[in-house]
Amino acid sequence: MKKTATLFVISLISLSIFGQTESEIVTKANDLIAHKKYESAYKELDSFDPKNEKPDIVLLKEDLALNYFVTSMEHQMFAFKDLEMNESIEDYRGKQGSSSMHSFPANEILEKLLTEYPDNYKLNKGLGDFYYDALQRYQGNWLKPDSTLSRLIVKNYQTAIHHHLGDYAVYYKVGLELLEQKKYKESISYFLESIKLKNDHADAHYNLAYAYLFNDDQKNALKYARNAYDMYQDKSNKVDAARMTGQIYTEMKDDKNAIVYYEIANNLNPDNYYNLHPLLDLYVKTKNTKEKETLNSFYNLAPDKPTIYNNLADIYLESSKANELIEFYLSKLSQFETDKKVSGNLHFYLGKLYLNSDKGKAKEHLTEAKTAFSGVYAKNNDVFKSIDLLLKEASK
Repeated sequence: MKKTATLFVISLISLSIFGQTESEIVTKANDLIAHKKYESAYKELDSFDPKNEKPDIVLLKEDLALNYFVTSMEHQMFAFKDLEMNESIEDYRGKQGSSSMHSFPANEILEKLLTEYPDNYKLNKGLGDFYYDALQRYQGNWLKPDSTLSRLIVKNYQTAIHHHLGDYAVYYKVGLELLEQKKYKESISYFLESIKLKNDHADAHYNLAYAYLFNDDQKNALKYARNAYDMYQDKSNKVDAARMTGQIYTEMKDDKNAIVYYEIANNLNPDNYYNLHPLLDLYVKTKNTKEKETLNSFYNLAPDKPTIYNNLADIYLESSKANELIEFYLSKLSQFETDKKVSGNLHFYLGKLYLNSDKGKAKEHLTEAKTAFSGVYAKNNDVFKSIDLLLKEASK
């Protein structure tokens, strides 16, 4: 009788614990996470559900895996660490350590759970979270191609959205993937909904502007690009938003405001090719007094690279200002006399510019280019073929 009574009491206690264990374990794990005890939190969850059969426990494990890992091996195995409150996970991430690895292929586990709980749409959201994180961290180097990951992100998040589980981040990520898939028009409604749910999300404004721009809607593109510029605090993001705003104004034929925003971008990030190139183009077109200074800055970015010379030819020839460019190149010859590569470029592009106006001078500079380049390139380099063809043209 005593043995039976003891078993009965134990049975009652077990039933009581069983009825509360899952909620208790979730509370305990969340408390450990709040105190940065990530390894302990994972062990608590894994001890309770070692076979990954309980959706809520699995989703909390996934949250740990995606946000608090120290080491990830293809997002299939993860290592965690208990930290002090004044420590950051970034202090340890990617560094050598003694943390043990835990096998947790969340995508496979969640897919399996979906076959058992097809109406649990939190699992779809979890899959969307997982595939998005895998794509961001392993671009081009994960177990599935990026294009497949992108489709899986959209598919699972759209299911979550359809069942009222979409927050601003979910809508934003769907919009972003549709944008990557070049489905510009389709992406717009998702960005708009994301902004509706969180109006100060600068990235959503920026990418919505991008979507509108590729949908040939400059008016709305301008609105959201300027919003993004105003909202961004990070300098590099602010530069990108200013540059996009300048581009939109350029497309709208508003050179005055385009210059304002490209100058902002250039002031925040001086001597950047993507700021100076459009800025010089605008200065040349509008006969701005800052043209010569900007021309010099742009040229000095890479006087040894053909890209600079080709860009300058496009800008100045379009405005019928070949003579100004010739004058500029001539002024640089003495500065780069001992640099055979740069002096070769100067003579080569001067020869091309003179072809239509003075073939004698064209031949002179092309011959000088050939001499300079002979000390830089092998005899079979394509540049000598180009020079010979131009010399033939100059001899006609």
